[in-house]
Amino acid sequence: MTKRTKSNKPSNQPHRKCSWMGMQEDTLDDETQQAFLSESGTTMMLSKNDGGGGGSPSGEMCVVRPTLNVAQRNQNYHFDPGHSPGLRETIQTKVAKSCNFSCGCVTSAITARLPILSWLPAYNFREHLLGDIIAGVTIAIMHIPQGMGFALLSHIPPVNGIYMGFFPVLIYALLGTSRHCSMGSFAVVCLMTGKVVTELATPAGAIVDGDLASNSTTVYTDVQVATIVSFMVGVWELIMGLLQLGSLSVFLSEMLVSGFTTGAAFHVLTSQVKYLFGLQIKGHSGPFKIIYTYRDIIQQLLQSNIAAVIGSAITIVILTVNNEVIKPRLRKKTNIPIPIELIVVILGTAASYFGNLNENFDLLIVGDIPTGLPQPEIPPFELIPKVVVDSFVITIVAYTVSYSMAKIFAKKHNYEVDAAQELYSQSASNVFGAFFGCGPIAASLARSLIQEAVGGVTQMTTVISCALLLLVLLFVGPVFETLPNCVLSSVIVVALKGMFLQVNDLRRVWAISRADAFIWLASFLAVVIIDIDFGLMIGVVVSLLVLLYRGQKPSTAILGCVPNTDIYLDINKYSAAAEVPSVSIFHFNGPLHFANSEYFRTQMFSMTGLDPSAIVSKKKALEKEQAKSDLIIDPTKENGVRGSTEKIPEEFEDRPSDMNDKHAVLSVPEVKWLVLDMSRISYLDSTGGKLIAQLGKEYNEAGIVLVLASVSESVLDSLEKCGTLKTITAEQIFHTIHDAVTVLTVLDNDSNCTKL
Repeated sequence: MTKRTKSNKPSNQPHRKCSWMGMQEDTLDDETQQAFLSESGTTMMLSKNDGGGGGSPSGEMCVVRPTLNVAQRNQNYHFDPGHSPGLRETIQTKVAKSCNFSCGCVTSAITARLPILSWLPAYNFREHLLGDIIAGVTIAIMHIPQGMGFALLSHIPPVNGIYMGFFPVLIYALLGTSRHCSMGSFAVVCLMTGKVVTELATPAGAIVDGDLASNSTTVYTDVQVATIVSFMVGVWELIMGLLQLGSLSVFLSEMLVSGFTTGAAFHVLTSQVKYLFGLQIKGHSGPFKIIYTYRDIIQQLLQSNIAAVIGSAITIVILTVNNEVIKPRLRKKTNIPIPIELIVVILGTAASYFGNLNENFDLLIVGDIPTGLPQPEIPPFELIPKVVVDSFVITIVAYTVSYSMAKIFAKKHNYEVDAAQELYSQSASNVFGAFFGCGPIAASLARSLIQEAVGGVTQMTTVISCALLLLVLLFVGPVFETLPNCVLSSVIVVALKGMFLQVNDLRRVWAISRADAFIWLASFLAVVIIDIDFGLMIGVVVSLLVLLYRGQKPSTAILGCVPNTDIYLDINKYSAAAEVPSVSIFHFNGPLHFANSEYFRTQMFSMTGLDPSAIVSKKKALEKEQAKSDLIIDPTKENGVRGSTEKIPEEFEDRPSDMNDKHAVLSVPEVKWLVLDMSRISYLDSTGGKLIAQLGKEYNEAGIVLVLASVSESVLDSLEKCGTLKTITAEQIFHTIHDAVTVLTVLDNDSNCTKL
């Protein structure tokens, strides 16, 4: 193996030939040659033409240096690969860093795991407090009806939904990194939890006077099953955080998140339509549930509650006029927003209370809100084996929804969210809430949008919301019992406008990348038509397939040299670029790995027209024909192959070539050197390394030398580890394409030099 670290072989004289903007050494004046060849041969001459007289155009810089292959570069410039630690040393280093208890390190570690210690001391009360108070009050009020409603989806008592907006959310305020996500009950997660509760909880009819009517020995209430699901979701999130799997969110591209959240907004809208029209519609679950829901809505549309329709219309009009007319004008004068959502909630509650709308018009209201705090209770850990799989699926959906929302708000407001810390914070929230009758939580799309819309800036909003919910649970709960659901649904629907406007992302990206647009469409349609969890999975799969496709078939090109320069461009796109005699330059614009190795081989053969097996077979056929009859050499007649003057027998001329490219070779190839431009190959695996070594052997048998150019250090290390440098030595690997072409051109013109 040729060791890059031990390259002491003296440089061959032809390799020390220099080029100056594409010209050979003998075109330079004597003074330049002397400066170039002095001492180690690494002298560089820089001269700048300011426009006076002849020479280069104004502003051009001329650089003179020796041509370099990798062996010369390592020797002349003292290459040091550095120390590569082994497994034991790596572990020791990690442990040493982890045990570094310096003051700054400890402080940084604590603030990273307790983000409240970083933002609370720097909290600007004058700028942020009013907006956080308004948002906190609004979100607290929303937690009451949403928590109660979503709790029913989980088959647990309505008051437990309010608990989900207090106990786990308070922990998230201490540990979370998102400033705008409203954590708590979320419809999709509650639906998935309800499925597990239905399967494992003891039916109410099976219990008679506290005793089991059946032979079962253990009773599991709905709340107990929901709490063990919440506990296991927290455990899964902790495991993912410890394994740093939060970074897997990088596979959630911007288009996937945009399409996914837009589709999820349709689910939120659909869940609120029945309240807008005052309809009694049974819930659906599973694929196509949106289609079934709208089918039921259309069938019952004529049975709509007039009071609900009027209340929804008035609320939507007020909110829309404020958002589209008043708010833009008011923003020019003050940054304090009008708490219009809070105002309509208060007005709706008052109108329902004084008008007795529930009794007079059968208008659906929030209903009874119990008071008091629950006693902590240990979840039934014996159910863990039965809920572990379902809990993992819920974990993926809950984290993805929450982190997707966090990324959107972070991008909009120019701050960062920590994926691992989000896992830790949600894990602690779910585990803590499991001891107080809570199901698993996630970020609510509707509440998060409203929290941002009404002026919430930090997690102080969550602290204020939790403080108000505590008062509601202890004292004030019955005040909001008359809040009409149609008013709250109108607030949610209007707040979804920003989510629906993400459809513009599709139009924007369609003109840039059809593949990215396909990711958006696939994610959106899968979420809307099938379901959120299936839609997310399909979106991730489509993103990975697009990523794989892009890496599997990178663009390729044949490069040519712009005369009198060291610039090499695609000859099919730049007419000024001309191919170098006896040299073919192949460019591959992507990583080389097992998935595209065959594509690389095929493209190299088809683009260059140099198939080594075809060349070898034709040479053998030519030798057989030559043995039968003397071959006539006509130096004045070309056979059509670039640069060759050897006449081919007529029977070979009549046969169609196996290669369709204009460079197809019929006999002894005119190309002596094949340069592989690896400047864009950022990664190479063992399959790619073995392929290059095999190609080097095949081309060598065909009389062509394969050389590499512009190889990065990481790829060069991979080639060495793969054993490729046993076949293609360091002397056949050049610093740049121009280094390779300059040396190869000199060798080609030197009659005494036939090998590199």
